[in-house]
Amino acid sequence: MNRPFDEKTLSKMTMFGLTEYEARVYLTLIVKGGLEASKVSKYADIPRPHTYSVLKALQMRGLVTVIPEAVNRYRAVPLDEGLDLLMEEQEKQLSLLKQAREEVLSEVKPKEAIPANHQSIVLLYYGRQNVYKLVDEMFSRCRQECDIMTTANGIVRFYKYFSDKASEFRNKDVRVRFIAPVTPQVEDIALKLSNLVEMRHIDRLPYIRVVLIDESEVLFAEFIDDDYKATGKETGIWINQAELAKMMKTMFENTWQNTVPFSAEKY
Repeated sequence: MNRPFDEKTLSKMTMFGLTEYEARVYLTLIVKGGLEASKVSKYADIPRPHTYSVLKALQMRGLVTVIPEAVNRYRAVPLDEGLDLLMEEQEKQLSLLKQAREEVLSEVKPKEAIPANHQSIVLLYYGRQNVYKLVDEMFSRCRQECDIMTTANGIVRFYKYFSDKASEFRNKDVRVRFIAPVTPQVEDIALKLSNLVEMRHIDRLPYIRVVLIDESEVLFAEFIDDDYKATGKETGIWINQAELAKMMKTMFENTWQNTVPFSAEKY
């Protein structure tokens, strides 16, 4: 039996959320026009017992209508309209997934938290969401100074996710210093961020990014996917050892002195 569509088209239709049988039936009705169930089964090449349940499912989704006759015929809504309906379904599902994700993140609390005492500890964090959640927690503990070294794209990520916190720091007289390579691609964002933090340009940075809080805790983060997305495969190492924090402070100070203040006119 020669189907009225090819496997490539069928595969694309399943990307819109249809099962293979649903895609076969819908495409058959698009190409052949109104058909009785027996002919739908024949042209779509699906078992007759499944045909009625598939047609019913497509009706429920607004993709197929019934032509009432002595023997009912079925007709598909126009292809562009049907694809729009399917895209709306997918968008609603994505919205629900995003909402569920936020609810799960807020409802499920990690069993192990960073200790409140002065015990030295090292913790590993995997994934951009977890690393950024840690950064937010570090910011909440910051009282005097926050030092950050990151990439050009890191400027965009910081402004996107933490500009409100930077404004809060400025109002509380918490000093925030930012070292990053300011490229022409991120200059506009860097200019906005420079109104909230002290920023200096550096030509190159090591692969590891650093967040240092009050000479008391340090985060080393490896950004494998150095982009602007909300998710990524970062690995973060958090340490609250005072000696290491002081060493990183010295390194940051030396780097700070050997970089130039950011000026939009220069880049």
